[in-house]
Amino acid sequence: MVCNHLLRLMKERVMIFELITIYRILFKTIIAFFVFSGIHSTETQASTSSAVAAFDFPIAETLIELGVSPVMVKQRSSFNFWTGNTYESSYVIETGLPGPNMELLQKVSPSRILLAPWQTSQKTRLSSVAPVNIVHSYPYTGEDDVWEHLLIFTYELGELVDQQQQANHLVQAAKNRLNSLRERVEKDCTPMLYVQLLDERHVRVFGENSMLNAVSQQLGLSNAWQGETNQWGYTQVSVENLFDIEARLVIIRSYNSAGIEEQIARTALWHYLPSVQRGDVVVLPSTFWIAGGLPSALRFAESLIEALEEPTTP
Repeated sequence: MVCNHLLRLMKERVMIFELITIYRILFKTIIAFFVFSGIHSTETQASTSSAVAAFDFPIAETLIELGVSPVMVKQRSSFNFWTGNTYESSYVIETGLPGPNMELLQKVSPSRILLAPWQTSQKTRLSSVAPVNIVHSYPYTGEDDVWEHLLIFTYELGELVDQQQQANHLVQAAKNRLNSLRERVEKDCTPMLYVQLLDERHVRVFGENSMLNAVSQQLGLSNAWQGETNQWGYTQVSVENLFDIEARLVIIRSYNSAGIEEQIARTALWHYLPSVQRGDVVVLPSTFWIAGGLPSALRFAESLIEALEEPTTP
């Protein structure tokens, strides 16, 4: 019965998220029609001269929040999924896979190309299209204090695209919002155990160096996972590794998790998790990139606090 409750909870949250997404897309589509219906194609092409190419999701979403538009990304559909369809299609240009498509880049002629340190090998080839900068303050390098790195990362992006004032505003707004959300957290709250389902027996669990852990600290929440993690802040483990951990289970939906919840509901292995036995499980929608910038960090914080405020049923 506990697993059936878990399955029902997952489905209910997914249905709510999908309805919200549909209404959001419909509203933005109507607005976009009235705003752009009178714009000629030549004007649209001219607007791409201010485009910035960013083949990394944390960089791309932060640029959009800083007022840069359009931003060129790889896998626009995936980008839209992990940002909860937050951004209008006019803000994002697909560059192809495995890409980037050099012909399209040359046609759009972005004013600048920004790369994460792990993409440095592409710099020489892309330099023939536009000036290329490596964002050295990238927050996911395996170092401590991801939150501080997220702030510095935002400031550096602001300088690179001449949007320093917007960067300052974004950082301050993020701090203010997290302080506000922190006030809604119960005192002596149970530690969180953040996981993403990979299959019925394995999960990705998040700890040190993760955005989730960094945001949790800002909210006054503790992370139950104390094991080692990679530079992105997670590691893959078997469900058995979680049996002795007393925590509230926070499941983050993944891009390919369709059907996994049903398998879990039928798998006795999950019955041994203390949080599942208590019905102490929350499910978060895929509205944030798990190793994102400040925009994802804020969307994660919002969805987490909202989920924690919902009553749980044993």
